[in-house]
Amino acid sequence: MRNTGIRPMVEGGVLAAVAIMFAFISAYIPIIGPFVNLIWPVPIILLGVRHGYKWSIMATIVAGIIIAILMHPLHAVSVVVGFGLIGIVLGHAFRAGLSPAKAIGWGAVASLVSKAAVLAIGAVFLGVNPLNIQGDVMTQAAEQAIDFYRRLGMKEEDLARMGEMLRTMLDLFKIILPAGFVLAAVVDTYLNFVVAKAVLGRLGHRIAPFPPFKEWTLPRAVLYAFIIAILAIYWGQSREIKLLYNAGVNLQMLSTVALLVQGMALFYFLADKYNLSRFVRGIILILIFSNGFLMQVVIFAGAFDMALDYRRLRSPHSM
Repeated sequence: MRNTGIRPMVEGGVLAAVAIMFAFISAYIPIIGPFVNLIWPVPIILLGVRHGYKWSIMATIVAGIIIAILMHPLHAVSVVVGFGLIGIVLGHAFRAGLSPAKAIGWGAVASLVSKAAVLAIGAVFLGVNPLNIQGDVMTQAAEQAIDFYRRLGMKEEDLARMGEMLRTMLDLFKIILPAGFVLAAVVDTYLNFVVAKAVLGRLGHRIAPFPPFKEWTLPRAVLYAFIIAILAIYWGQSREIKLLYNAGVNLQMLSTVALLVQGMALFYFLADKYNLSRFVRGIILILIFSNGFLMQVVIFAGAFDMALDYRRLRSPHSM
């Protein structure tokens, strides 16, 4: 048929227009704007699933050009460069039939590349480091907070302790920025995965779902990473090797979050096994996330399950 190229062109134009509309909403509507900004890749994903990655790339470029003309080039960079690659990669992953875990993994890599590209473009064209700006903003906010409590009459020794605590938190924040970017990449990729999967389901495309949360199990490499992180922190601190210490802190943060996820999956497995009611589960969840000790228990439970496979979910050859 002669119209085989017309349908993807029409759908590409429509979905590019949706992406442009998303960009306007993200810029001018305060409440829902940030959320719409996060799911900007969804139209690109849909186009990639239905017609292939070449069309999704083309739609991304067209949307970026129009956004730059109608709004501002920097907004086009933040939206299209920051999220376009996620849409292209996830769309291709869905179309290729990759497992949900692999799709999220490749999408997270694409998200990290995009974030790095946005930071690099900002540094080149604006002549400033966005990370330094963010750190300066947080430092200024901390100083304003101390001034506020000083006006309320707080004692100077209490203000000194508060200032020291805030400075420690800011220093830690600057160290764990890389881990924060990795976690943000996983979260926004997962969000786009869920939204795109729901829309594609409405359009008749079946996308393989994640297994039930109680059956989630992460690679044992996470446990090894946690051990390596502890050693890196110890050696970096004792030998005053700042780069090794910072790398260890970031690796510890990432592996701890992964162990927490594994521990929560184990909790849901046990909750189903012992038929806990929703009310009891809710109370336990509130206690876990409001009590640091209980959260540590869940993390160590995740490490225990990862090491010994308590739920017997792994194949004999899995790592």
